Amino acid sequence: MKISAVSHRKALILALVGIVGGLAISVASFAATSSSASLSIAASSGLSGEFGFVLSQDAPATTTWTSDATTTVTVGSVTNFAVGDHILIDEDSDGVGDSASGSSFHTITAINSNVLTVAPDITNVYTTAASVSEPSQYSGVHSWTPALNSATSVAAGNHFIVNLKGLTTSDDAFVEVITTNPNELVKNYTYLNRTIGVYVLCTDSTTCSAATPYKSSTASGSFGEAMDTTGGDINSTADILTLQNARQQFVLQGGHVYALTVEGGALFTIDTSTGTGDSLAPTDQVGITAR
Repeated sequence: MKISAVSHRKALILALVGIVGGLAISVASFAATSSSASLSIAASSGLSGEFGFVLSQDAPATTTWTSDATTTVTVGSVTNFAVGDHILIDEDSDGVGDSASGSSFHTITAINSNVLTVAPDITNVYTTAASVSEPSQYSGVHSWTPALNSATSVAAGNHFIVNLKGLTTSDDAFVEVITTNPNELVKNYTYLNRTIGVYVLCTDSTTCSAATPYKSSTASGSFGEAMDTTGGDINSTADILTLQNARQQFVLQGGHVYALTVEGGALFTIDTSTGTGDSLAPTDQVGITAR
């Protein structure tokens, strides 16, 4: 998985994510692995807030806590973690970022061996075993199995996580989900329709109240259905990514972390073989303009 972000408050930030799956049997649209080395982020973004970068995250990951300091946490494994990930250090394993137990949310600013540098600072010293995880809406990726001359369905799952913690809540971001290779996909599918959902992560110590961007009260550590910057219910109208309309757009409030998911879909496969100029796997990307 590769993510490229050029981060500046008023500039276009593109996070290009190559999405590949098992072409012979199924297609998954969320990368299973990533590396901090795959990211190229401008160091001086000029953004205020927790981190200062606006970018799309990699695949969710979980590992064990080993030790920590004010700005770093040492973990058992950094597999699937990358710079820009929004993580929860959870001492009591309840999924809540509450100060009473010392659990808290942070954004990874650097990775060196098994040491994660994070922001904001860790204010509580962990004295017992803790988990370090990257929250996501679903436990797995969305996927489907192409079947020749048959209609099949798309199983719901994760797609992208967009970290807008570098912006304030007075800012907003124009976010696009784009399929870049529909000309290849039409050679294998007569149609491939995926419904996009948008959820927002609650990082409050207890719950987040039902106010923009939260549609309803949401528990800490959980994703709730998101509202756009005008207070509109994003998920009330289906936003469908198709081969003919290979782009969906959202305006999201800054200062939050969003999950862009696939809520389901359908496809009809006319060819399960691949060659030059055709594909069973969509190549999707996220474009983010902070404004």
